Amino acid sequence: MRKVVSSLVVGTLSVCSSVAWAADPEPGTDAAPTAATEATTPAADSPDAKADVASATAPDKDSALVADAEQGSSPVELPGKTYLFVGARYRAIILPKFMMNLFGDGGKTVVAHGFGPEFSIRKNAFEYNLSVWYAGYGMSPTAFKAKDDPARAWEIVESRLKSVFITADFLWSQDFSPEFSLNYGMAGGFGIIFGDLYRTQAKPGANGNPTTGEGFVACTSDTDMQDPGDYCDTDNNHYNGYTEKSWTDGGSKPILFPWLVLQTGLRYKPHKNFAARFDAGFGTSGFFLGIGADYGL
Repeated sequence: MRKVVSSLVVGTLSVCSSVAWAADPEPGTDAAPTAATEATTPAADSPDAKADVASATAPDKDSALVADAEQGSSPVELPGKTYLFVGARYRAIILPKFMMNLFGDGGKTVVAHGFGPEFSIRKNAFEYNLSVWYAGYGMSPTAFKAKDDPARAWEIVESRLKSVFITADFLWSQDFSPEFSLNYGMAGGFGIIFGDLYRTQAKPGANGNPTTGEGFVACTSDTDMQDPGDYCDTDNNHYNGYTEKSWTDGGSKPILFPWLVLQTGLRYKPHKNFAARFDAGFGTSGFFLGIGADYGL
């Protein structure tokens, strides 16, 4: 359309030039050609002229979007382009008592706090979040036993276990706007377990409940043996701060623990160089809530 307008302008100028430099017209040959030219040129305020001008000057929306994404602080992410982020995360891992009771009696709800660095690779509304992070699984002394063990098997268990997790999150995004999106996906990895797990045989206290373990207290030695019930016996000699051995030494303390979760959350990216997340999920370690903050490279 721009070429059409230019042709009309050039044609009009050519006609005007010819009229200015040509000889005087002969009688009877009035300005008919000029009138014809004017007839073929749309008026400036006609709909056709306005449409031509609008077409010639209308901006390309896609080009504007690309320019906005590549310049300044726009959070817009272009299809097909890879974005890299580096930052940190925090996890509050909630291991409910009812999950412990799937495998044993007693116990309590434990909240483990985890944190560490992360590295993200994002493209086409999909991202990998790679992280090495630490979590502490501390638990104060609590009565616990296996489900199929008799009442005299109650023990007071204290955990000072810790873990270094190596994990990868795989998240898709549903964008609400360039700034806000809903994340959903899964994560996998494993934790390397270290630290101590203390086990001490227990006996009923003044208000001890042999069904739930509430009110049980630690035995000092096998000389605390009580009848009836044969508490504080010599079956395993878990006294005086006994430390559970790991799998490699024939004990029950794990050396590796899987991290497998389904997760969702929200992503907020107000600037091309900053993105924040709220994460929530459920998996092999129980429930977790978390946050992440990343800088765009």
